[in-house]
Amino acid sequence: MAELVMVHGIGPDDETGQRLREDWTRALARTLRNNDHGEAADRLDSGAVTVDMAYYRHLYRDYVPQDDFDVRLPAPIAATGVEVARDIIDNICRHASDPEDSEEAAHALEELTVEVGPEQGPLEPLRMFVSMMGRLGPVARSGFAALSSTGAFHLGQVAAYLDDERVREGAIEAVLSRVTPDTKVVLAHSLGTVVAYEALHRLEQPLPLLVTFGSPLGLRSIIRGRLRPQPLRSPAHLKRWVNVADRDDFIVATLRLRRLFPKDDAVLERTRRVSNRNFDPHAATEYLSRWETVEPLAGLL
Repeated sequence: MAELVMVHGIGPDDETGQRLREDWTRALARTLRNNDHGEAADRLDSGAVTVDMAYYRHLYRDYVPQDDFDVRLPAPIAATGVEVARDIIDNICRHASDPEDSEEAAHALEELTVEVGPEQGPLEPLRMFVSMMGRLGPVARSGFAALSSTGAFHLGQVAAYLDDERVREGAIEAVLSRVTPDTKVVLAHSLGTVVAYEALHRLEQPLPLLVTFGSPLGLRSIIRGRLRPQPLRSPAHLKRWVNVADRDDFIVATLRLRRLFPKDDAVLERTRRVSNRNFDPHAATEYLSRWETVEPLAGLL
């Protein structure tokens, strides 16, 4: 019966739910303490606040690469991965803070448009996109696509969630099985924001707060015909939704997520912008070190 439910995003298959929960909780407590909320930090550290991680990475077991060059993605999932990769490169092009990063991404899109053709088979375009992403400044600094298999697997996690119903329903159930009437906050990162969005639309009791950060919810490859439900709207039983984004986070599709929702939606607030450290602006613990992310939770913990 957790008061705080966390929902992780993409990442390595050997990163356990317990480790993620401990890392996130430690980062939360540190930020609370650094911002004069020592009592709330002590409650987190002592376990007085019940915390759980909705873990679903084990659902990707069939897609885990066996070596540095292995890509274990069926053709439809690989094709969706290409769509997601294209959108990510476009994100860098549109809102990177460094003009050189934007220009580099624009050249990459132009080059890939010329080189990628249907005659190459389903996996080769994905490998090409992953290779190109690995050379782009914001992605290369994060290590997201350091190896072809790593980058393809990370993109494959997003694509498999969208295309593999077993993965999708398992991830949604991981959230719903942990959210109870005692839950005060759902805290979601990266792909976890998509999982939380879909899961909370099935929720049948009030939830005071959802905090999302590093969210790809605005990606065209996700919202166009794949995100459920359509059109975009806040979950009916959610009372408040705070979204946080770094403009150099390559996963973040839009810095104005609120504009994709109905004008009369009073639940989702205007996106809070932060500036994470340059080497990995998408990292969950980077977001959790920012008061803009943690402040909405402070009064509830």
